[in-house]
Amino acid sequence: MFIRVAGMLLIMVGSVGLGLFFAAKESFRVQDLLEFKKALLILSSEIEYMRSTLAEACKNVAKRTSGGVSLVFDNFAEGLKDTNGETAYQLWITFIQNDKVLLAPEDRTVIEDFGKTLGYLDKEMQKNAIEYAVAYIDEKTTSLRGKADKNKRMYHSLGVIGGLLITVVLW
Repeated sequence: MFIRVAGMLLIMVGSVGLGLFFAAKESFRVQDLLEFKKALLILSSEIEYMRSTLAEACKNVAKRTSGGVSLVFDNFAEGLKDTNGETAYQLWITFIQNDKVLLAPEDRTVIEDFGKTLGYLDKEMQKNAIEYAVAYIDEKTTSLRGKADKNKRMYHSLGVIGGLLITVVLW
């Protein structure tokens, strides 16, 4: 009997934990998008006012951001130093696939498309590409915040109810 109760408690804890994980996943996505926005705005000012090379600008962005986004820009800056014949876009694609950044496929597409302009276009066109990516991030974070609150309650409830259902079925 004790083992049965302990098993049911473990099922409840696991299902509630799974609900909490899915609830937190969307807020982590919003945080990563906002960190990318910060990085892009810093990169824009580095390009426009500091006139530093792309590698130096990305290194400075990495120092002023945090988490997986900082890792992406730091690795990208290091990769630019020894390119081995790869273009900046190919390097960007390689480093944007970082698992430490939680992005949806449509987010990755916009950020990968931004990488096509790195080191290729003039200052104004790069600034326009950054503005486009920032506008996308603003729009996406606004819609995600509204959905995240609603989905957070739903995932919490589903975790508890799912755990109770499994517990009742297995009892």
